[in-house]
Amino acid sequence: MASSVTEVGNPQQGGKKGKDKNKDLAVLVDDKLAEVNNSIITLTGRVDEMEKRIEELESEGDLEELRGEMQVAVNSVVADVNKEVQAL
Repeated sequence: MASSVTEVGNPQQGGKKGKDKNKDLAVLVDDKLAEVNNSIITLTGRVDEMEKRIEELESEGDLEELRGEMQVAVNSVVADVNKEVQAL
């Protein structure tokens, strides 16, 4: 019983462990933030590609093809975002 009081009562040990835990948590948060950032960059690129394709389709006048491609693209983006949110 006395040894556990000594371990808990030692501010240097508790402080170091707490700092280590904070560093570990900060690293995990930074890693997740980097993943989210990469996902945003990827999704932004996909949106840019979709906008370009929309312009091409609009100039061709094929609205049904545009609707179909947009639905597929939106479903894909939503699925990717849902995966990212669930991973967090």
